[in-house]
Amino acid sequence: MSAILIKRDPEMSALIDELKEYYKDFLMQETGSLGALYRENIIFCDPLHRIEGLPALKSYFASMNKGLTQCRFQFDDQSVIGEGSACLSWIMHYRHQSLKGGRSLQLRGCSLLRYTDKIHYHEDFYDMGAMVYEQVPLLGSCIGFIKSRMERN
Repeated sequence: MSAILIKRDPEMSALIDELKEYYKDFLMQETGSLGALYRENIIFCDPLHRIEGLPALKSYFASMNKGLTQCRFQFDDQSVIGEGSACLSWIMHYRHQSLKGGRSLQLRGCSLLRYTDKIHYHEDFYDMGAMVYEQVPLLGSCIGFIKSRMERN
């Protein structure tokens, strides 16, 4: 299946394509180039944070990179792109020195975007437990045990 386009606007499609390109290899990107994608008053949310303003987003992204040895996003074809908004599904491929001995991990998620000339709202949805908690040795074992018990009931 391919992306669902509600209304095709070449300028906005280009913005979404630029965003996908930026996240294709997140660690290789400079935070200085975020101004081409995001408005100065961007609101960025994920399960742990609410970031307001482009300088704060740049700082957040720079701090996120610490400990990561790989971080790239693979965007699915099942995306909804409309006039002024988009929902992009993705798989994040990442390695963090503190999780699973630095082995490669994957996380499914999606991003809700609102935009005009640039993105002014970006919210990421993903399972924080799958991303971090299940990857910590003792905690991950406990979560796995609880999940298996719940599946039996």
